[in-house]
Amino acid sequence: MVLIFTDNEQLDRDLNKKIEDSRIVYYPDYVLEEKEATTLIATIQPNKYNFKDFMFKVREKNIQVILILENDKVKELKDALLLGIYDIVFDPFDLDEVCIKITNPSPFSKISKYIKDIIELEESSSILLEKKGVK
Repeated sequence: MVLIFTDNEQLDRDLNKKIEDSRIVYYPDYVLEEKEATTLIATIQPNKYNFKDFMFKVREKNIQVILILENDKVKELKDALLLGIYDIVFDPFDLDEVCIKITNPSPFSKISKYIKDIIELEESSSILLEKKGVK
C-alpha cells in the first residue's frame, strides 16, 4: 500500500490515478496507524508533529519514504538523510520520477553528495567556532 500525503490536492489525485494500490491521506496519525503501508509519498507540511519526529515514527515502522522537496537547500533535507530517507525528488519533477522510486529506491551513491555537503558545512562551522574560541 502506497500512502500519498502531499498537501497538494492535484498532485495527490494525479499520483493516486497513476499508482496502483495507493490511498490519499490527510492526517499524520492515519499514516502512523496504517498497518499495510509500504511506502509514503510526502512533502513537508505542517501538522501536530514536527517533521523530524513524524518521519522518525514513519521510518520506525520500516516504511519507505519518497520525499518531495522544493530544492536541496531546505533544512529538513539533513534530517531526512539522517533518518535514512534517500528517495528524494526535487521540484520540478514529473510523476514518473516519483513512481519509479517506489520499485527502484535510490542507492546511497545517488544522495551521497548531499551528505558530503552537510558534513563539510558542519566541519567548516566547527572550525569557525574554534577560531572564535567557542566550544
